[in-house]
Formats: sequence, structure tokens, C-alpha cells
Amino acid sequence: MEYKNLIKAHKKKVFKLDKAYNELILPIKDKNSWRNIDSIIDFVRRWNRRVPIEKNKEKIKKVILNLKNEFKSLEKYNIENLEFNSRNINKIRNIFNKFSKTVLKSTGTTKLMFGINPNLFVMWDKGICIKYGVYPNSAGYIIFMKIMQKEIKEVLKKHNKKDLIKETNRTLPKLIDEYNWINFRTSKMIK
Repeated sequence: MEYKNLIKAHKKKVFKLDKAYNELILPIKDKNSWRNIDSIIDFVRRWNRRVPIEKNKEKIKKVILNLKNEFKSLEKYNIENLEFNSRNINKIRNIFNKFSKTVLKSTGTTKLMFGINPNLFVMWDKGICIKYGVYPNSAGYIIFMKIMQKEIKEVLKKHNKKDLIKETNRTLPKLIDEYNWINFRTSKMIK
């Protein structure tokens, strides 16, 4: 993953989805995402229409609130500085497993995690999992996050984070998601 490829993917995706993304992401960019739980769930609902999120909104909300301490303890991290120690790995696994036991499954789980901490968590789908050779479960997600961290660190060796974010109006995990989505999404893999 190179800077030019991140920007190229961003521009391709923005062409179609910039307005929709901005409408969805602006409410959750607030530092206190706990005031915006309904907006976060709506973000996932609008981007993952095949899952009956609306009918299960209160169940999902309850799981989010039960995981608040785990999320709060990870707030100081972003994709490039996450420490993959046993404590953090266990927290991420716990979050992933509890969300995926709702109606969200793997893809919706990562979208919800991103919604709560858009500077740390990277979204995926089945095609992206296949590309990176990981299973769509919590263990696979940890491996995926390690790969994404390595990729973004390579980009940041040559490019300034602030400039990249300013140029694209995206968090680093969202830029990675756009790159992965343009190149490896499930619908592209099926064709």
C-alpha cells in the first residue's frame, strides 16, 4: 500500500460516496462518541443494509454500552500506535466477539467498531478478508489490524499524517478501508 494508491482509491470512492460518507461520518467524528450511539448504529445500518439492524437497535445499543470501558481504554490509540499486547488484544477480541454475537456478523461488527473509534479500527468485508488471508473472526481481525498497522506505518515513513488527513478529510483507518474497498471488496471478488 503506497500513498499514491491510498489517494487514488480515495478519489475513486469519493466520486460516488463522498456526500453519503460525510453525512454519515460527521455525527460520529465528535470526540465523545458516547453521545452519538444512535448515529453510530445508523451509520452501520445505512452501510450494511442486509442486516436487520433497525429491529435489533436496542440490543446492539445495550452491547455498546456494556463495552464502553473496553472502548474507553483503547481511546488513546490509533491505527499506527496501537500496542498489540495481550491486554489490548483481549479487549479487541472481546469487543469483536460480543458485537458479532448480535445480528451484525463480521462486516457489521467492524463498521460499528470503526464508528465508535474511527481513528483505530479498520472496516472489512469477506473479500478483504480473503485478500489478506484472514478468517472473519476476532483472531483474524487481530491479524488484519496488525497488517493494516504495518501498511500505514510504511506510508507514514514518507508522508505526514496531518497532511494526508487534511488532503482527504478521512481518518487513516477510513483511507485504508477505501483502498481495500476499491481493490478487494466482496462484490469485486465475486465478479
